[in-house]
Amino acid sequence: RLSASTFAMMKSALNVAVVATLAFMPHVAGWATTSFTPSLTGSRTASLTRPSLHASRPSFAKSGRSHAVRQSFMTKLKAQAGAETVDALVIGSGVSGSSLGFSLQKRGVDVLVTEARDVVGGNVITREEDGFVWEEGPNTFQPTPQIMRMAVDLGIADELVFADHTLPRMVYWDGELYPLPAKPEDAPFFGLLNIFEKIRAGIGAIGLVAARPAEEESVKEFIERHLGEAVFRKIIDPFVSGVYAGDPAKLSMPAAFKKIYALEDMGSTPGLIEGGILRMNEKAQEARDNFDPELPTYKGGALGSFKRGLQTLPKTVAERLGDKMRTSWKVETVARNEDGTYTTTFTTPQGTRRVNSRTVAVTSPAYATSQILGDMVPEVKALNDIHYPCVYSVTLAYPKDALKDSVRRERPGIGNRMFGFGNLIPRSMGIRTLGTIWSSSLFPYRVPEGYEMMLSYIGGAQDPYNYDPPIADLAPEEVAQIVHGDVQKILLKPDAPQPRVLGVRKWPTAIPQYNKGYFDIKAKVDGGLSRCPGVFLGGNYVSGVAFGDCVQWGMDTAPQVEAYLAEFSATDSKEAAVL
Repeated sequence: RLSASTFAMMKSALNVAVVATLAFMPHVAGWATTSFTPSLTGSRTASLTRPSLHASRPSFAKSGRSHAVRQSFMTKLKAQAGAETVDALVIGSGVSGSSLGFSLQKRGVDVLVTEARDVVGGNVITREEDGFVWEEGPNTFQPTPQIMRMAVDLGIADELVFADHTLPRMVYWDGELYPLPAKPEDAPFFGLLNIFEKIRAGIGAIGLVAARPAEEESVKEFIERHLGEAVFRKIIDPFVSGVYAGDPAKLSMPAAFKKIYALEDMGSTPGLIEGGILRMNEKAQEARDNFDPELPTYKGGALGSFKRGLQTLPKTVAERLGDKMRTSWKVETVARNEDGTYTTTFTTPQGTRRVNSRTVAVTSPAYATSQILGDMVPEVKALNDIHYPCVYSVTLAYPKDALKDSVRRERPGIGNRMFGFGNLIPRSMGIRTLGTIWSSSLFPYRVPEGYEMMLSYIGGAQDPYNYDPPIADLAPEEVAQIVHGDVQKILLKPDAPQPRVLGVRKWPTAIPQYNKGYFDIKAKVDGGLSRCPGVFLGGNYVSGVAFGDCVQWGMDTAPQVEAYLAEFSATDSKEAAVL
């Protein structure tokens, strides 16, 4: 029989473990950044093009050279007639490509950024109509120092907005919404787990777990080994559905959630509680060591955006780059020249154009990158094995009085409004919608008076084997009605009217799945790219699917590109001196 002190210890362990685990989980708000080719039909439906994998030459980043990069006379001499010559070419203007392009320009690198579509931003799409402002791809970001630095350097820090950090995240279970614990002291009141499920999770959280298997673990296997089946089914499953629209039985734990996976190795025990505490202490120390008084401040747990939406960032980058940002430029081929430079051929509104460059960063989706580089590097065709499920984003608006009283609260300055970040839905609940973000709760000024607005995601990797026909085969109007029905069950009063349908966007290939086998794909691609120094791959299948991951990739990759260019210039100068 458990003593009271032992039980209290287990309960405390569970509390911290659950909070620490959730703290490291990317929020559904960080739904990634991808480039895509639009095919609008019906209610603003578009087709997506997926993002790219990780091959960003760590050896280049280690170069100690910091002298300014210059274009050499010899490289210009070797340029093909009629081709534009730049030091760095960036393909794709999503968050990854825009962040890299701006970071390179800031370092004085001669850079050109191209985009296949006629607008910049990849899958970051902000819409406005009749006083409503909504997102049809990523909807918010978790603030990071990198995003704050980018905003300051772009001159848009005053455009930043942050949602109320106290807004709870909800999980829908058996007809009720359960707020997830925001901090350890909230956990004792978390009613979604019963006493036996808490004991099982607590035992695992303090480190009494089976040894890590030799083979690669899925998210489902890892969580069940550590915290039990109930924690997986009730808490982690809806987060995986919300973040990746994925199948947790297939997603690789070390690839998809490497920060949580690493907690097992951080302490003297394999328990997530010890690793979580150590990691939180590390993060606190990092924040103190890297404190920058110039950066905007924000509260932990707050979600961010810009006043006019997330597209503010790539649009501002395009303004800063000027004629070094080219839209409607579609890549036809990339070829490596004998001198180690690259020639990229584009189809443009002005006809065929060629660009000679010393480096090429491809930030398009994995399958598009396979097409772009597959002839030059056959191993890159392995990127076709990265799966992207179909997802719809559906934005609906309702009169605020149509919402259940249980999801509203009197809020200072704005009255009786929705109060919460949103709700996620475990697949076992039999509801097709993956989750709903309460957009007007996060940013009340984005709706006209008297309305509430919400963004729902529906579809994902598990949809085709749970529903017939799959979401990819349904018309936008059908999808909007399904989402309305699901929202009605969870958030609306029985007599709620039909919604105002603001946006129904189909992403046929939405989010890259970091499934088991991801590292094998990466190794094969990296092996092929080792023959092509100066080629960098980026995008959310490389960096991670969160908005902030893509910004950080761009900022981290810029010095690697600059270092490679410095080495290239030094070699060129030696050759010129010999001649």
